[in-house]
This record gives sequence, structure tokens and C-alpha cells, in this order.
Amino acid sequence: MHAQAEFQAIFDGEFAYVCRVLQRLGVRTMDLEDQAQEVFVAVHRKLADYDRNRPVRPWLFSFAFRTASNYQRLVRHTRERPLEVETLDAEGTPESHLQDREAQRLVLAALDGVPLERRSALIMHDIDGFSAPEIADALAIPLNTVYSRVRVARDEFRSSLARVKAKGRAR
Repeated sequence: MHAQAEFQAIFDGEFAYVCRVLQRLGVRTMDLEDQAQEVFVAVHRKLADYDRNRPVRPWLFSFAFRTASNYQRLVRHTRERPLEVETLDAEGTPESHLQDREAQRLVLAALDGVPLERRSALIMHDIDGFSAPEIADALAIPLNTVYSRVRVARDEFRSSLARVKAKGRAR
């Protein structure tokens, strides 16, 4: 396949996935498309190095992780937090949309309580379903480190979720 056609196929097929990953890694909704574009600029530059015998999503996750990490460093220095804008799909009832948004808000808020390095391993393993060897390869870390990060991140996520829920009840 021609490189440009291959890139376009990856972009078309995986753009939504990259946006979901970036959001889980702490990128604000209003910045998702711009940050996803950053991911795909890097992917385009490195496409010749991609091993086509390997799955594409762990490879894309590694780019998204680096992009989100850079984004977090920059956002930390901004003072204002702009209002998040959400869109609703046409399916479902208003009540189901509200429940879905609340569940998503809780999960994303709880994920924010997990440091990015461990959060990435947790997301890759428990949400995206990657194997530990795939995670180790994508993040360039030892296999035992993957197992440790996932285990610790699960505990941190549970604690963070409890704090987020308690904070919501206190209002």
C-alpha cells in the first residue's frame, strides 16, 4: 500500500480511538481534535518505521501518551480552565444522556487522580484490552513494570473514584 494511502486509512480508522485515549489521558474536550492532529503529525513522520506485523493501536497509544504528557505540562501553566463543551448523539433519552455524562465525568475525574504513567498502563490494559507485552512494547518499559503499574493504578483509581464520589455528595 502506498504510504499516503496507508496513513489515510490509519487516520480515518483510528481518529476516534486516538481522541478517546487522549481524553482518558486528561486532554480537555475542547483540545481533543488539535491534540489528535498532533498525534497524527507524529504518526505520519514515523510511518516508515512502523512494523506492519504488529497491531496499530498500541503503536498509536504510545504517540497519544507522549502528546498527552506534553499537553499536561503546558496546561499546568495556564490559569483558566475553559468551559467544556459536550455534544449529544441523537440516540437515547435525555435521562440516559445525563446518566452517561455523569458516569463519564466520574471516570475521567477519577482517572485524573492517577499519575499519567500508571494511568496509561491502566487504560491500555483495562479499557483498551491490550496485553501486558503489547503495553511494555508500546511504552518501552519492562514487562514487570507493566504489571506493577496496572496493579497500583487500579488501587489509585478506586481511591480516586471514592474521593470524587464523596466530593460530589458533599456539595
